[in-house]
Amino acid sequence: MLNHFLDQFVHAAGTRAVFGEPVVLPYATVVPVAKVIWGLGAGFGGGGRAQASGEASTTGSGGGYGGGAKAYPVGVIDIRPERTRFLSTPSATRQVLLGVALGIALTQLLKLSSK
Repeated sequence: MLNHFLDQFVHAAGTRAVFGEPVVLPYATVVPVAKVIWGLGAGFGGGGRAQASGEASTTGSGGGYGGGAKAYPVGVIDIRPERTRFLSTPSATRQVLLGVALGIALTQLLKLSSK
């Protein structure tokens, strides 16, 4: 049962499941690349509890397992007859910082042009 769970988990959290199959074009093949982070956990246990005099003691046991995954796009592999190269995906942080810098630069430019 646990092996079945792990097989399904690995299939569901892989790069192909998240970002799709490689794209084959007449002139190139583009393969998506992702960083996939997995977390798995399991626990099992048992125990008992003594009751007050005259009552029966209780025992029990239980267990469970679960996991989670997160995938981030990293880039693509561009495969062509003449070359193969990796093209990285711009990070969201870099894009935000670039937008802020561009906004500051435009603001300064507008201030200078209005004088």
